[in-house]
Amino acid sequence: MDGGRARKRVTALTGGALFALFASFGWQIEHGGESRPLTALLTAALLTLPAAALLTALYEGNWRRLLPRRAEAPRGGRPFPARRAALLLAACYTPMFLITCPGSFAYDVPFQLRQVFTGAYSTHHPLIHTLLLGGCVALGRALGSIDLGAALYTLVQMALLASCFALACASIARRCGARAARRSLAFFALYPLHMLFSVNATKDVLFGGCFALTLALALELAQAPQERTDGRLVAGLAAVGALMMLLRNNAVYAAAVWLLALIPAGLRRRGLLKGALLAIALSLAVNGALTAATGAVRGDLSEMLSWPIQQLARARLTQSERLSEEECAEIDALMPGEAWREYDPTISDPVKFAFDTERMKADPGGFLRLYVRVGLKCPKAYLDAVLALTMPFYYPYSRYMTSGYYLQMGISTEQIGQWCGFDWIASHSLFPRVLASLSWRFGAQGAMQIPVVGWLFNTGVIVWVMLALVLREAYFGRWRRFAVALLPVLLWGTYLLGPVMAGRYAYPFVCVLPVLAAGPGADREKTP
Repeated sequence: MDGGRARKRVTALTGGALFALFASFGWQIEHGGESRPLTALLTAALLTLPAAALLTALYEGNWRRLLPRRAEAPRGGRPFPARRAALLLAACYTPMFLITCPGSFAYDVPFQLRQVFTGAYSTHHPLIHTLLLGGCVALGRALGSIDLGAALYTLVQMALLASCFALACASIARRCGARAARRSLAFFALYPLHMLFSVNATKDVLFGGCFALTLALALELAQAPQERTDGRLVAGLAAVGALMMLLRNNAVYAAAVWLLALIPAGLRRRGLLKGALLAIALSLAVNGALTAATGAVRGDLSEMLSWPIQQLARARLTQSERLSEEECAEIDALMPGEAWREYDPTISDPVKFAFDTERMKADPGGFLRLYVRVGLKCPKAYLDAVLALTMPFYYPYSRYMTSGYYLQMGISTEQIGQWCGFDWIASHSLFPRVLASLSWRFGAQGAMQIPVVGWLFNTGVIVWVMLALVLREAYFGRWRRFAVALLPVLLWGTYLLGPVMAGRYAYPFVCVLPVLAAGPGADREKTP
């Protein structure tokens, strides 16, 4: 068997096993609330070969009409019209601005604005986004209308998002041709989540745009002829990559591991390695400067402990008979007021917010020993706690089960305390009935009650498509592209450690789908 056939079989089997495991455990958690590991493993073993065969059929099928593999020069030799593309995208997002005017200000917006108006900053939320959001709102308030400031932020965000997508399409055009770029542009313009998120003030929106552009530039550098590496591409990757990391703290961790994966590819494409390294260094320097300038304090450590907190709470709630009185007392001390009774399998916040971080920090060794002891006694409770918390991120669920809205729309008035001595942002929707309908049909349940359409919002489907596109690069032996395409996978890994699955967490993966889907272009890699 030649190396190419062996590589394809190994990749297809690996992917088939991965998807089979996800399907087996995900089905059990969705339909039974807990796992049956032996049954899941046996089921996965039976599903691996069919899943591998399906992947092979997808990769070997004639998809040229959808995903052309050869480079196609832009018509007439003209560069991709990025400015017109950005205007087109902004025009597509404008109707949603009129529906939600001055935009959707929910999620962490009250917390971030409190920092700006009180001067008590925290690194829990990205400082650069907090300052941009708060600066626009504060400017509007200074001019006599906080709603004007909110609208200003939404319009700035729409322009930046449209620009990122247009520049990503331009990169795709240079790498794969005009047809691939036009198809990507259509995706960015018409996919429903882009319209809904373009007016949503969460940090994930701008992060998603920068994430897509960073990946597009990195792929372009990975495929650029070694002797013709463009310094502008390196500088662009450094600047946009740094902004991406400044907009989400966990992106720094993903990028650090990504840098290690890029080293083999970077030996022949040093511009790629240089751009990634500069991006990490620049983001750390800018974030350090912003932290010093604002006097921001570090966020609560419990934000990084969603898994252990959920696992301990589930073990205490469901298997306390296996624990000693001392272990129960230690858990009770870490979760005052028997907060473990508030355990929600789909979100760690109810228990996490009550978790005594200071007690844990006072004796981290004791906490670790407790965690290990309880885990040895209640391994299934630990496994099920993780599977239930992360299920929507690895399984295409048939109904939205997570606590809270899939997508928060409108104006949030929660967490508005004494610090807010002025009128809060108010909705001025030109189409309030449409807004109410969208908030319920799309926001509350992720459109899962709408046949076919609901699957466009399904996080599990989005993740599976992303993983299949990444595996495609390994299947065809395009190792430089595969190394670059690992960035979304690594970021996905950080989300698995998070407190909940929400639509905004899925959005960055939606943004990179057309970038991953575009073919390798003219510089098709040879299998080593």
